[in-house]
Amino acid sequence: MAKKAPSLHWQTFEYELRERSTDWFWAVGIISIAVAITAIIFNNVLFAIVILIGGFALSLYAARPPKEIDIVISDKGILLEKYFYPYRTLESFWVEERGGGSRILVKSQRLVMPYIVIPINEEEADIETVKGILRKYLPEVFHSESIFHRLMEYLGF
Repeated sequence: MAKKAPSLHWQTFEYELRERSTDWFWAVGIISIAVAITAIIFNNVLFAIVILIGGFALSLYAARPPKEIDIVISDKGILLEKYFYPYRTLESFWVEERGGGSRILVKSQRLVMPYIVIPINEEEADIETVKGILRKYLPEVFHSESIFHRLMEYLGF
């Protein structure tokens, strides 16, 4: 009987929890209203409505706590909660080790979502073990997070 390839499983939060003060929510509201008023001045009511809805949705999303998600790296691919990424749809990976926590950056063949960022819970998963398993299926190539992802992380998302 063939020996099954090792798999790795851990749980982590989907993003780092950041406490937001009421001032943060006031700032989002004031900026949203100011941009909406500017859009109305320029005769773009639809854009004003979109901005107000976007500001409201942003505030709702910011107020919710992060979910704890399951991550499984197996011989078939990577499973993030309910989303499965088979290795044939992935190009390469890189493990970024930073002060705020380590994460796996996986380059996908998808145009819409070219990079998948996976946080590593270092209490449950050893970084060298993660690299060892992924090296069997994907090349290790330097990647860095997109500017958009870093901006969202800076803003607390």
